[in-house]
Amino acid sequence: MLLPPDDYAKRRLTEPAELTVAAEFLIARGFGSDEIAVQLSRFYYVDIDALNDVVSNMSDHGGKAQWRHVS
Repeated sequence: MLLPPDDYAKRRLTEPAELTVAAEFLIARGFGSDEIAVQLSRFYYVDIDALNDVVSNMSDHGGKAQWRHVS
């Protein structure tokens, strides 16, 4: 069996900050919160539990992520 070249490897999307940016990007382009996981999993290996936490946090705050400065 032949292995695909590394050019076809999916990037991992597991950090909450990256997931938030990706989710906001898709929401801004008209995707619903139930479609985000499907769309991201087409191109990335996604930590679904972390994505669910991010999306639920965004919906709790009116669709926008709440950023805060940490010292």
